[in-house]
Amino acid sequence: MILGYGSIIILPFSHHKLGNGKLCSSTENTICQRPCRGVRCSYSIASSLDGFDEAKERIKKSFQKVELSPSSYDTAWVAMIPSINSVNQPCFPQCLDWILENQREDGSWGLNPSHSLLVKDSLSSTLACLLALRKWGVGDNQVQGGLVFIEKHGWAVDNKDLISPVGFEIIFPSMIKYAEKMNLNLPLDPDIVNLAIRNRDLAIERALQNDFKGNIANFEYMAEGLSELCQWKEIMVHQRDNGSLFDSPATTAAALIYHQHDEKCFEYLNTILKLHKNWVPTIYPTKIHSLLCLVDTLQSLGVDRHFKTEIENVLDEIYRLWQQKNEEIFSNVAHCALAFRLLRMSNYEVSPEELVEFIDEVHFFSTSGKFTSHFEILELHKASQLAIHGKDHILDKISNWTGSFMEQKLLTYDYIDRMSKNEAEFALRKFYATYGRVENRRYNEAYEVNNFKILKAAYRSPTINSIDLLRFSKQDFNLCQAQHQEELQQLKRWFEDCGLEQVGLPQQNLYTNFFLTAALLYEPEFSDARLACVKNTMLLTLVDDFFDGYVGKDELLNIFELVERWDGNYSTVQFHSERIKIFFSALYKTIEELAAKANIKQGQCIKEHFINLWLDLLKNMLVEFEWWRNQTTPSIEEYLSVACETIGVRCITLITQCLLGPKLSNDVLQSSEMSALCNCTSMVARLLNDVGSYKREEAESSPTNIVSILINQSEGKISEEEAIKHAKEMLENKRRELLGMVLIQRKGSQLPQVCKDIFWKTCKSSYFAYSDGDEFRFPEEILKNRINELLFKPLKS
Repeated sequence: MILGYGSIIILPFSHHKLGNGKLCSSTENTICQRPCRGVRCSYSIASSLDGFDEAKERIKKSFQKVELSPSSYDTAWVAMIPSINSVNQPCFPQCLDWILENQREDGSWGLNPSHSLLVKDSLSSTLACLLALRKWGVGDNQVQGGLVFIEKHGWAVDNKDLISPVGFEIIFPSMIKYAEKMNLNLPLDPDIVNLAIRNRDLAIERALQNDFKGNIANFEYMAEGLSELCQWKEIMVHQRDNGSLFDSPATTAAALIYHQHDEKCFEYLNTILKLHKNWVPTIYPTKIHSLLCLVDTLQSLGVDRHFKTEIENVLDEIYRLWQQKNEEIFSNVAHCALAFRLLRMSNYEVSPEELVEFIDEVHFFSTSGKFTSHFEILELHKASQLAIHGKDHILDKISNWTGSFMEQKLLTYDYIDRMSKNEAEFALRKFYATYGRVENRRYNEAYEVNNFKILKAAYRSPTINSIDLLRFSKQDFNLCQAQHQEELQQLKRWFEDCGLEQVGLPQQNLYTNFFLTAALLYEPEFSDARLACVKNTMLLTLVDDFFDGYVGKDELLNIFELVERWDGNYSTVQFHSERIKIFFSALYKTIEELAAKANIKQGQCIKEHFINLWLDLLKNMLVEFEWWRNQTTPSIEEYLSVACETIGVRCITLITQCLLGPKLSNDVLQSSEMSALCNCTSMVARLLNDVGSYKREEAESSPTNIVSILINQSEGKISEEEAIKHAKEMLENKRRELLGMVLIQRKGSQLPQVCKDIFWKTCKSSYFAYSDGDEFRFPEEILKNRINELLFKPLKS
């Protein structure tokens, strides 16, 4: 979406033809160039619509009913609670009945259906259910089946490649000891048992000897595994308003088993069983948790635009609870971090002060009873990426320690499973360098109805992991892709009609330009804006080449004069060369076409605005050309005032704005808000360009780069390394300032949010383009794969 004088970022391919005749659905590393004639290749649009609207309505209804899957593990602990009236009778016999009725065919209990990585979860759940059955002397056949499962799968207890439930290394060995006291002989290898118990005792010993209170606090969440070491009076201090301990049915049940009867604990469990009758989930309450995850999932899949009203209602409610400091949000680190991220990204005013207790590792782990798993660190890190200019030092500190923690521990420790390591690796990527529709596709490909999360037990949400959502999101991706293919055919005809290849602009640039645009501005309703953005970027690429030393000054002045005159009567126009004629003819036809469309959308004549944007760009390019020709080094202020225009952001974004749909008055187009957003985005793009291209431009003795200017004007006082560091600091400050302008609603703002978002998307495009260092230098095969995935290869239903 962006380019700059002397350093174009749209340089993806060599200038040879790619894969002529390949099918659009090809999985090979070629770009389809076959004319589709408006018909989607290898994909039937009609078939993709089957059930689309019906699924959408069912997903809307799912907002009203959010729940988690049953937890065999937690239900077993609730089943072990003795009656108030008799210690020989269960308090909740219906939970015991559920255990008897829900044993799996292999003799185990656990998440249904299970997963190959969840053997430890099945072992934990199965042993808990066996303890419950043995305690009340029922289900002999089920007990035997469970023992057979444990015998066959005992090898998994110390396996590092499997996913471990939270606290498994503490709770499972403790349950083995409970089984011994009940004379329940477990068919486990004695060496494995001894190792597990020894590791448990060492972990507890380290926590007791360490002054780091967070270690004990974290163990309190798994109090059912602490047995006689558990200080229940201290743990009960953490009882929440809803009567639970840490929103965990298992821990709350353990308090009733090992401590004393507590009416609030009892009412908490009774409330759950009134809802689910004979089972409990692994965490409760679940409403806020499920709704936050549902909104996050819809956004990750790229289908949130279909559920704007429902999502707005959810976030309004979450924001109301946030302002009230609701316990269900603030007592759970993951809930708090996720709510902050979703609210801030949706333009709600939320303060990072609410995350201050997680400001560093010591504060985080010493916050009693709030840490339950490494997923909370992942969510905290994601939230910390939303720092805005001058306000969010708290988020910076959180980002520093969570990033280091994930790099040094989550990615290296053996007890963290591979799936969690993959999530950590993704979270470590800066969110502003991720790329919209590309990430949507990745999430779609990884999304499965049988996906799960894990606390002390694995769980699913039927609302979040549903066949309706899976099919709907894939259909939506493919429908958007079909439209993008049609648009690409239009652009190819435009490119050929304008004869741009005759003046050295390779058609392959068209694919990259469209990829960059469609990946961020992908919604079907923005077709006109997408096409305008790509056409302008292609023409800017060409004129940038002209000013980059490929034509003489007379020709450059000729371009400026032609645009200033703006006359389509070629018989009265003097062209200094054939290439200037081709360029101006293409520019004239394109601006006239885009202006006609914009006039309809805006209800006013907009052409003069478009022409002036191009004139301003060309004026500044002429200034840069003189600096380059005369080897003049401008001041920093002079350079930035010119270079932030020649990067092309203003011209591209403001023309694109007029074709998005919302009506923009002249006052809005000329407003200080619009100007500030343009300036900030331009600065980000320019600084990224300069830092990335400095080495090349230094070799070419170019005087116009912020790094070289900083070095020259310091008169030797700062080194190249210091100059680059300073430029990067300027870049980060401007990026944050831009994010703040886009996300924070300001009084008197007349600019629609969709228009503000264009500037942030342009910023992300810049980071994507320069993420591999010096300019747009992605490995060719990787770039071709991404283009194929986004534009040609449909998702399999």
